[in-house]
Amino acid sequence: MSYRSFLVLALLLLSGCSVTHKKVNQLSQSLNTNSPEAVLTQLQTIKPKEKDRPLFNLNIGTLQFLSQDYPSAITSLTLAKEEMAVLYATSITENIGAATVNETMRSYSGTPSDLVMVHNLLALSYLFNNDPDSARVEILQADIMMKKLIKKDSNSGQLASAHLISAVIYELLDEQDNALISYKFAAELMQARGTPLTNDIKLALTRLSKELGILDQFDQYKSEFGISDEQIEKLTAKNSSALYFIHFDGVVTSKKEVSIMVPSYHDNRNDQLIRIAMPSYPNVVRNIGNATIDVGEQDIRTSEIENVNTIAREDLDAEYPAILLATTSRAVLKYDAVKNAEKKDPLAGFIMNVATVLSESADVRSWNMLPASIQYAYVSTGEDNVAIRARRLAKRKIALNPGSKHVILTSSISDKLFHYQQEKSIY
Repeated sequence: MSYRSFLVLALLLLSGCSVTHKKVNQLSQSLNTNSPEAVLTQLQTIKPKEKDRPLFNLNIGTLQFLSQDYPSAITSLTLAKEEMAVLYATSITENIGAATVNETMRSYSGTPSDLVMVHNLLALSYLFNNDPDSARVEILQADIMMKKLIKKDSNSGQLASAHLISAVIYELLDEQDNALISYKFAAELMQARGTPLTNDIKLALTRLSKELGILDQFDQYKSEFGISDEQIEKLTAKNSSALYFIHFDGVVTSKKEVSIMVPSYHDNRNDQLIRIAMPSYPNVVRNIGNATIDVGEQDIRTSEIENVNTIAREDLDAEYPAILLATTSRAVLKYDAVKNAEKKDPLAGFIMNVATVLSESADVRSWNMLPASIQYAYVSTGEDNVAIRARRLAKRKIALNPGSKHVILTSSISDKLFHYQQEKSIY
């Protein structure tokens, strides 16, 4: 094959990858104006390359969940989970491919947060599909994964939202001791990331300490959080209904490529161009929205538990040194390849230089159908109904039977209400 033919073929292959990744990024941002169902239909027309299939299944599964097609969501997300588990230790072959061409040659094995977040969505999919036992399996797997990912100098892969969802599921299953532990972990991660501890988390810690008879801890929380006896009595009233309200707000930011082109000098002359391309997250000003529960005369708003944009940046920051090392090492390899080609034929060297410059591309793939913010509110009430409001959701009433438990989820990009109802303890 001639150098010209090689160049044309390389450009066709690389442009195909670039167009696909750009299209997916555009679709994710279109969720701000289009429904998950419409975006899902468009995404399903794309045929992913094998190396992109885990990410494709993550995004497809997220949209299926938001479309309330829980069985399909479970299938897609489970496939993604299994594929990422296989790829978690990147193969030598893929490392070589990425080292000689660009970072997008690797199979998408998931960021640390992806490896945990997939369990979040699977747990919720099972729960809203009326299978709390399978939801419990997923939260246990999320806990195991977070323990595997623990690092002394980083919170990458440690999700407050995973511990929150675990706590809610444990409460549904009357495992208050495990629920308290999960709320504690959620609180610790929120504080570590500088997220204000919400009143709902404070009340959960205090309420469960009392229910479990851990009175020293109860007194400590009550004093530290300034919680009154009246609040505790209301939260622990026997015939009250409990509402665990999760809200997904916005759409997480997509990665962008940042690149520079620099000339290299040899024997005091500019002999070739070198391009360095790195992934980054742009600084985007985001207006945080909320969802609301109308309880009698009171309006209760959801508060942020996890900023998904923040954890995505944490993952990239943790990976950045390795990406930079691979990128600079690849630049040296490409430089040597051009020099060797140039020695045989100056035109061949020129064509090779053009190919190495155009083939350098940052890996901007990410699970970008996720919400930008995960929020939460807890309500304990003796009212016989409440009303739910969100950005695209018209006011919806939910009837409450005494002592019932409800998990409710809304999304700012969907007009659907997600609702799991439990009339009494199932164990």
